[in-house]
Amino acid sequence: MELIHAIREGSAAAFHELYFRYSKMVYRHILVRVNSSFDADDIFQEFFVKFWEKRSSLEVTSSVQGYLMVSLKNHILNTIKLEQIRDKHHELAQGEKEEADDYTWVKIVAEDLNDKLKEVVEGLPPRLKCVYILSREQNLSVKEIAGKLSVSEQTVKNQLTEVLRRLRNEMMQNNFLF
Repeated sequence: MELIHAIREGSAAAFHELYFRYSKMVYRHILVRVNSSFDADDIFQEFFVKFWEKRSSLEVTSSVQGYLMVSLKNHILNTIKLEQIRDKHHELAQGEKEEADDYTWVKIVAEDLNDKLKEVVEGLPPRLKCVYILSREQNLSVKEIAGKLSVSEQTVKNQLTEVLRRLRNEMMQNNFLF
């Protein structure tokens, strides 16, 4: 208990003595729990650093060894929980990145498709081009297009069918699905 009292008072020599007495036991205990010397090294170092940082609030009512083991057990559990939380956040962030990558890919393909579509529409005969623009870009109905162009509704339907057939053929030739 004198050792803990001296550490609580800020004695680096007392802390060194505690470290010298219990460090091997602490390290073995950590290693058994985490099965990784890399992780064990980190946990070991963090444990003693936190022990020193919290020295002024140490309340040892049993043996020093018992106190260290309980503190170590809590420290290991907290470390594992934090690591699991970090992993979960990393997975979520990775998923968001993949979704963003997917979105970027879809956006690029959509822009390519749109560019090709505009190119094909530009190459259509004037009447078919006009019917397509009125239908697809200005969202006019067949009846409205027929009235605007002074043609029958059936003529507009036939022209839309022809436009869509040409677009479909052109897109399939260029490996676009349409």
